[in-house]
Amino acid sequence: MVFDRLIILPCHSIWKAQSIQAATGQSSDEWHLASFQIEGHDHLCFIDHIRKSFDELKRNPHALLIISGGQTKAEAGPISEALSYYQLAQRLIGTADENLLRRVFLEEYARDSLENVIFLICRFYEIAGLYPKFITVVGFEFKKSRFLKYHLAQALDFPESLVEYIGNAPLPGPEIDHEQYFSSLVAAEKKHALDHFATDLYGLRAPLQDKRKQRDPFNRHHGYESSNPKMKEFLSIIKNLGNNNLADEEIKNRLQVSWT
Repeated sequence: MVFDRLIILPCHSIWKAQSIQAATGQSSDEWHLASFQIEGHDHLCFIDHIRKSFDELKRNPHALLIISGGQTKAEAGPISEALSYYQLAQRLIGTADENLLRRVFLEEYARDSLENVIFLICRFYEIAGLYPKFITVVGFEFKKSRFLKYHLAQALDFPESLVEYIGNAPLPGPEIDHEQYFSSLVAAEKKHALDHFATDLYGLRAPLQDKRKQRDPFNRHHGYESSNPKMKEFLSIIKNLGNNNLADEEIKNRLQVSWT
């Protein structure tokens, strides 16, 4: 079987209720959540992301689902976001379909959305021996532009016609002013992500670089330069954060991959 489709499931938290037999992620207490994730019941969106990504996997026999997220929280200990999602998926989806689970893999180093994309493409190559011809991203709708425009189209030159985005939205309670909530959400995405990636595609400078360091409490290092020879120079540059003077376009030119 040739696998040429990548389903990206970027993680946003760590599920911590593995030892509770009846837990299925429905309670916010089962998650390591930031304060801003509680108001919108983001954990319910995470469950929906898992279900939708598995639905896509069932529909596409030539696809691999890769769950991405590193060991980002010191208080959670050395467990990755990706592993916790996988463990929850086993509860939600079940383990009966072994053929389906054989097409589910983890990427346990990513610290932000750009690394979700780049590292999953590298991980796909490690597994399939080729780069994906089509990519599906499952995540928050308000992050669609970040993934499609800034990461895939601009940072990697991946053809937009070969990308699908499946999004959902947070679910604030009735006590929350929904119009103000979603307006603030869009504004925060622009201020804290889009505006920075627009001028720093690869996150080599503050504040994007600082966020990555904060999300790496165990000081871990990937080895994708070794397993992806065509991306070795590109990966080495973006891994060596802040220690080069190359413009974004020069960095992009170090990519030696033809996506089509």
